[in-house]
Amino acid sequence: MSGPVEVPEVIVERVRTLCLALPEVTVRIDESLTRSRSTAQSFDIRRRSFCLLVAAEDPTGKPVPLLVLRADPEEREALLSIGRPFFAPRAGRDRIGVLLTDDTDWEEVRQLVTESYRVLAPKKLTALLD
Repeated sequence: MSGPVEVPEVIVERVRTLCLALPEVTVRIDESLTRSRSTAQSFDIRRRSFCLLVAAEDPTGKPVPLLVLRADPEEREALLSIGRPFFAPRAGRDRIGVLLTDDTDWEEVRQLVTESYRVLAPKKLTALLD
C-alpha cells in the first residue's frame, strides 16, 4: 500500500505564489493525510479561506490537484456551464472547483484567485489591488 496522495510541488508553488502575492494572506495546513486525499493548504484572509488546494486520487492512483475558490453566483454559474475544468464542489453554493491539469490556464487561475480574495477581503485590502 502506497502513501497518501500529494499535490505535485510545482503546483503547490504556483498556487502559493499567486495567493501570497495578495495583501495579508496567511496559509493554514491541514495535515490529516488520508489514503485518498492529500494535505490541504488553505489560503486565508483574516482567518477565512478564499482558496483551498488539495489533491484527490484518480482511479489509477495518480494525484488530481484541485482548487476550491469563492465566486459570486453569476460567475459561478457561468464557469459551471463551461464544464471541465470547472466543477461544483461539496463546499457550498458560493464556491467553484477547478481541476488543475497540464492544460491549466494559469492566468485564468490568477484571476479566479484574485476574485475569490475580493469576495472575503475588507474593502481596505481590496483597494490595494486596484
